[in-house]
Amino acid sequence: MTSFKQFWAKTSSKPCVRWHPLVLHLIDVSAAADAILMREPRQTCERMAEIIGLPWEQARSWLLVLIACHDIGKACPGFQSKWEGVTELLSKCGLRIPPGVEKKCNHAFVSQVALAALLKERQWPEELANLVADAVGCHHGERASNTDLNRLEHDRKVMGDNGWSTVRQDLFNVLLEVFKPQSIPSKQKLTGPDFMLLSGLTSFVDWIGSNEDWFPFGTLDDCDDLDAWWILRREQAEKALDAIGWELRCPLSPRTQSFEDTFHFVPRLVPRPLQQAVAKAVQAVKSPCILLVEAPMGEGKTEAAFYAHLELQRRFGHRGLYVALPTKATGNAMFERTLDFLRHQGAGRQLDLQLLHGATLLNDAFQNLRISGIHDSKTGGEIRAGEWFTHKKRALLSEYGVGTVDQALLTILPVRHQFVRLWGLANRVIIFDEIHAYDAYTGTLLIHLTRWLLAMGSSVVLLSATLPPSFRRDLAKMVGAEMPEVETEYPRLSIFTSGTVDQSHFEADSTRRQNIRLEGIIPDLPVIFQELEKHPSGMFLALLNTVQRAQDLYRLFPDGKPLDRKGYHVGKRLPDGTEVFLFHARFPADQRQKREDKARDIFGKEGKRGGRIILIATQVAEQSLDLDFDFIVTDLAPIDLILQRAGRLWRHKRETRPFTEPRLLVAGLAGNEPPSFGKPLWWSSVYREDFLLRTWCLLHDKRELTLPDEIDNLVQEVYEEQVIIPEFLQDRLEKVQLDGDGKTFAHKVQANMAILGLPDDASWNDPARFVLYDEDDPRVHQSCKAKTRLGDESVVAIPLFSGDGFNREQEPDFTQAKQWFLRAVNISRAGVMKKLQSLGVPKGWQKSPLLRNCFALALDAEGHWVEAAKVRLDNDLGLVYEAKEDT
Repeated sequence: MTSFKQFWAKTSSKPCVRWHPLVLHLIDVSAAADAILMREPRQTCERMAEIIGLPWEQARSWLLVLIACHDIGKACPGFQSKWEGVTELLSKCGLRIPPGVEKKCNHAFVSQVALAALLKERQWPEELANLVADAVGCHHGERASNTDLNRLEHDRKVMGDNGWSTVRQDLFNVLLEVFKPQSIPSKQKLTGPDFMLLSGLTSFVDWIGSNEDWFPFGTLDDCDDLDAWWILRREQAEKALDAIGWELRCPLSPRTQSFEDTFHFVPRLVPRPLQQAVAKAVQAVKSPCILLVEAPMGEGKTEAAFYAHLELQRRFGHRGLYVALPTKATGNAMFERTLDFLRHQGAGRQLDLQLLHGATLLNDAFQNLRISGIHDSKTGGEIRAGEWFTHKKRALLSEYGVGTVDQALLTILPVRHQFVRLWGLANRVIIFDEIHAYDAYTGTLLIHLTRWLLAMGSSVVLLSATLPPSFRRDLAKMVGAEMPEVETEYPRLSIFTSGTVDQSHFEADSTRRQNIRLEGIIPDLPVIFQELEKHPSGMFLALLNTVQRAQDLYRLFPDGKPLDRKGYHVGKRLPDGTEVFLFHARFPADQRQKREDKARDIFGKEGKRGGRIILIATQVAEQSLDLDFDFIVTDLAPIDLILQRAGRLWRHKRETRPFTEPRLLVAGLAGNEPPSFGKPLWWSSVYREDFLLRTWCLLHDKRELTLPDEIDNLVQEVYEEQVIIPEFLQDRLEKVQLDGDGKTFAHKVQANMAILGLPDDASWNDPARFVLYDEDDPRVHQSCKAKTRLGDESVVAIPLFSGDGFNREQEPDFTQAKQWFLRAVNISRAGVMKKLQSLGVPKGWQKSPLLRNCFALALDAEGHWVEAAKVRLDNDLGLVYEAKEDT
């Protein structure tokens, strides 16, 4: 048995022609797999053993063999012919490349065909062998169809003749000699979670084991003693994991802690009723679960979730934490809170914390973690953001992470290597905050994701202040249970495990109970302006439903002295000393970040208050940002969002305020009937019109909101159709409700069709549902991309000025590319998008890691788009569309 040594896995021409024997590469990757698993909690190892139905001690050796076989298909003429030097090697073992060989063959699919046959020869159950080989064979991000497999099995130009089969058999046999598996699995097939775990780990460790810096090329002589090579590469694997910051996965808290001990760094902390209830609940659960926390704004849900993570991690061996937020802005705010929490836990080891969204370059806290390096005691601190994990496909592998919900949802959608991302979330605690923020499509995806996570041994914590009852019913159905006929009163905890739902009530923090004065005004912007102008001092929020209305309201204020933050324009100071800030999603990324930072500096808990300061914002200020206002004017929105906005009123205790009571003005609530929600307001393009109508009817005659007492009842009345509707609105409501129900049903169906399948039936096992492109590839039509959200499609554009020296044909260096990328702005206007797409991604950008998915928005000296002057970028207003759909 010598011929197997003559086959190459990788080659290099620098500094000289070299090649790495295939058998050594197979062992390299298994060494990486073993090192990873040995640093994982015992629960991860046991769950991996369940894949083939053997105890861990017996399954370990088989898993190493299977993962090693990921590239056994490289021993085929199609792959070996890709290197010119192979002819001499093959001559030594009596093989040759057949004429007309197919060099473009997918060697991973050859591995799948070969491994399935080899396992069946070892008496593995047929379906188990086929599925295991499939999981290993898709490590390049795509699955082979039945047509692919049938063609390969009979294609001698790719697979080779019997001599090539013998080589693959020899490789398999030497792997058996190295790892010495004993028992043959009796399990008949893989479940969906089994498949994702095996395929995810295989891809992950192949990325590590293929890195020449950690696993330099071996020689033919090294093939003579493979046991020694295994020992050597196992040591190299440990060094590789140290290099990327993959530490031993152990609980942050090895023993049960009180809530006070966990948050010892918070001065004079007294746990609130919610936090006490969560601490008690997590002690009682018997297995990984879904914990739903419904409580008023500002009750300390985030701290309660952090505590739940600690205890669930300790009890069930969870391997880390991911916190998912609805937006980049909320992700930024949560990242700093998570960083602060982890820094005070005294882990005694390095922790890796990643920020996952498209604007991480703008987050100073995250960038500081990156540049400080890993395992560098001289830089101080125990938390780093390892560079290896910053790649979008690897980020969810990190032990700790904060990001948008989109990153988590991609784990169950048809994107390349989704199973690697899903492996990263397996056996972990995942916190989803502000879950009320999602529409029917994204909310349905979230339900499916929690189903997958629970099946993969994870615990899920869901947080919301306002939640329609239908969401709880969907969760119960997902775990095979039913909600009680009479639910526990709000605020409440609901714990979902297989077949059961347990609910408990806790008292809201009585010190946070407040009566809010509710007033309706007409939606005309001059009226909103006048209401804000009435009061000489205070911290004001005007929250508008569309960017256009926010920009137009800002325009009504007179010109003033520009206000800057670190060289970026963020607002204006009026002649009377009033400061006015505008914050929405249509600013270039760097400007938006500075405006977000400024908003938190001024309106946050520790903000310096005084004078009159006005923030004009869209929904970006609605969630998770810890902002505190004296007076709020808001456009009419569905009741749960009105309550969210009201939660920003008098959020923190202050010694003095310029008003005797918190006041909430709702634009569109005044008058004898609700306004038209179409043009020119366009509110029905943002929210379901029947929800707006029911909210109008519910609040029209109301003069006071008592929070948190009324939250649950008000939400239930709107979403369970319990609001009394006046006769003159009946026809209008019936019409828009029929339309709204139809769209919601269609969106749920679309979400059900979008996922790769369910974990507990055979729907996941369809290779045709996998795709062959990345989700952010601009060359792929939007209708063909996996979507985490519906709504307006968008593209990423880079504003470019005349002094930038932009050349469509020239590739910018990294420094220039980064400078441009930091300006990125999302474009959703259909006409503008269509024109940008017709121009295409500049040729010089297509090889740039930062700009390859971006379009160029060339501007003239006045900020007008050179392709259409009615589109312009304004320092004060952001991206402005002067007329609708004229471009």
